[in-house]
Amino acid sequence: MKFKFSLEPVLKVREHKEKLQKQKLAEKQRQKQIISDKKDQVAAELEQFLGEKDKSAVYDTRKLRNAYAHLEQSHQLMGRLARDMDKADKAVSTERNKLVKAHRDTHIMEKVKDREHSIFKKQLEQLERKQMDEVASLFFNR
Repeated sequence: MKFKFSLEPVLKVREHKEKLQKQKLAEKQRQKQIISDKKDQVAAELEQFLGEKDKSAVYDTRKLRNAYAHLEQSHQLMGRLARDMDKADKAVSTERNKLVKAHRDTHIMEKVKDREHSIFKKQLEQLERKQMDEVASLFFNR
């Protein structure tokens, strides 16, 4: 006799959902990392620009306007990236919660499978004992 889990299709579907959720979470984390890298890059460029500004003391009006425009643009970009980072954090958190739920559902089905398997083993052992008792009683009655 072979064990066959009655809810195997349900378990497979839940495992598949969990796998897809892991992929979605990985994608959201990758997007968050891209935003973080951009933010770090803009901050480094801004620091480099500010460091170069201090080296040359003589400025004309055009250079000052360009420098101010560059600083303003960099700050706006940093603000946009900060908002994008907040959105990415929320998306990662949401996907992580969905993954936890999917994992919980899969784990529940695995527990049901384990319980069903242990019941099957007990029934099989009882059947074997019953057969062994019958064989023993046949030999004893001879």
